[in-house]
Amino acid sequence: MKLLDILQEIDDSPKDVYLVHERFERHYDMHTHKRDQLSFVEGGVAYVTIENEYLVVPAMHFLWIPAGVPHKLDVSHHATQLHSFYFKSSEKAFYKDLGIYPANRLITELINFSQRWSHQFVDYNEPYAAALFSLYDVLPLMTEQQIKLQLPTSEHPKIEQVLQYIHQNFHTPLTLSEMTDQFHMSERSFCRLFKKELHISFIQYLKTYRIIQSISFLQKRKDYSIEQIANATGYESLAAFSNAFYEYTGMRPSQMRKMIT
Repeated sequence: MKLLDILQEIDDSPKDVYLVHERFERHYDMHTHKRDQLSFVEGGVAYVTIENEYLVVPAMHFLWIPAGVPHKLDVSHHATQLHSFYFKSSEKAFYKDLGIYPANRLITELINFSQRWSHQFVDYNEPYAAALFSLYDVLPLMTEQQIKLQLPTSEHPKIEQVLQYIHQNFHTPLTLSEMTDQFHMSERSFCRLFKKELHISFIQYLKTYRIIQSISFLQKRKDYSIEQIANATGYESLAAFSNAFYEYTGMRPSQMRKMIT
């Protein structure tokens, strides 16, 4: 049975949590639910779209989606295992914000233990279920380690053209001067419009998009060295690429490659 077919049943159940463990390619169209969702990516990469943002969840990271947030989910690699938990919604502050976090050893072990349940509801008072709620309780400890792999989107016609140009040319040494010439705008007007529509700067967007693309290269192009991936994503040096990658993910590209392939 497909998950989206039983979301109403999951929402309406008095049980404390619903668990799903899957390993195959999947696409879930835009949907919402009344429960908080924790999804842990074991190997591969998952892609999540919410109203105005596109997010990337690498291997050994988890995504927290608060109740009521419309989202769609894509997992494009058949070997990617996704572990999802649907908890009753909480009023505590941490659980109200969407975020992507690295899974430490404790969280990973608790998720591995949870695989004794799949496609089923579990109540707090059931045998061994306390481990599930220990997992839930320790999540707020990860707040300061949230990673920044998310991109805003816009329906503004000019910004849509700008983003398309970035996506087609991110592997080149794009500059602000090139962008303003390409779109016949002054630097001031370009930066003001970009920031107004996307709430980040052109440079921030370009860096984030390059890191997202590099993660895709790390997973799919096993024949590429790290230096080749750096060059293919617009970096002139391996050191610059490695430092930017660490800034956004908290790990080096070689570490990420071991996790997602």
